[in-house]
Amino acid sequence: MTDNRKAGWALIVGSVGGMVTMAIHPVASGKLSPDQVGHLMSMSGIAHSLALVSVLLLFLGTCGLAKFLEGPDRMAFAALVTYGFAAVAIMIAAAVSGWIVPGIWQQMARDVPANAGTWQIAVASIFQINQAMARIYSVGAAVSILLWSACSLRMGRLSRGMAIYGCITAPLIALLIFVGHLRLDVHGMAAVMLSEVIWFVGMGVGLMRAEEPVTG
Repeated sequence: MTDNRKAGWALIVGSVGGMVTMAIHPVASGKLSPDQVGHLMSMSGIAHSLALVSVLLLFLGTCGLAKFLEGPDRMAFAALVTYGFAAVAIMIAAAVSGWIVPGIWQQMARDVPANAGTWQIAVASIFQINQAMARIYSVGAAVSILLWSACSLRMGRLSRGMAIYGCITAPLIALLIFVGHLRLDVHGMAAVMLSEVIWFVGMGVGLMRAEEPVTG
């Protein structure tokens, strides 16, 4: 299997994994019983473990994408560094949502009702950390997609349609986050992920069809 096909498969499988993560992501509401907490902890661990594997696959795929779109201006490499920076943020968010918050749920369910308010403050505070990391990832990934799309258009490589799509949707996502119209809860992140998945899968398919560069 060629390097381009490997990178293409990594982008596609990583994208599918990200969407499955959002589909099975648990949402807690109201007071939870110990049984409900146990179920949420199990589902949260599964969902966010899958998320971490998906991010790893996407980063591997984008390494191949950056190599394919490499030019003398190093724009594709700059996009890769930016995406790597963003990936660290989403890994932190996944760890917080997957294991730290469920651990607090478990302790809260075992504690006396009088302390519920204190636990709620703790959960709300950690949620703000999660939101900050989600914003860093979403904006960083958008910048990377914009740069790679610009490289693809300028060099005439991969899908022109996907490159135009990336040049339009990436800045739009970043703008919606900056002005506060896109809240990155489960539903908001699902919207961000869907917009990215379309682009990553499209570019992944393009890489799988592309010929390997001839090296001397």
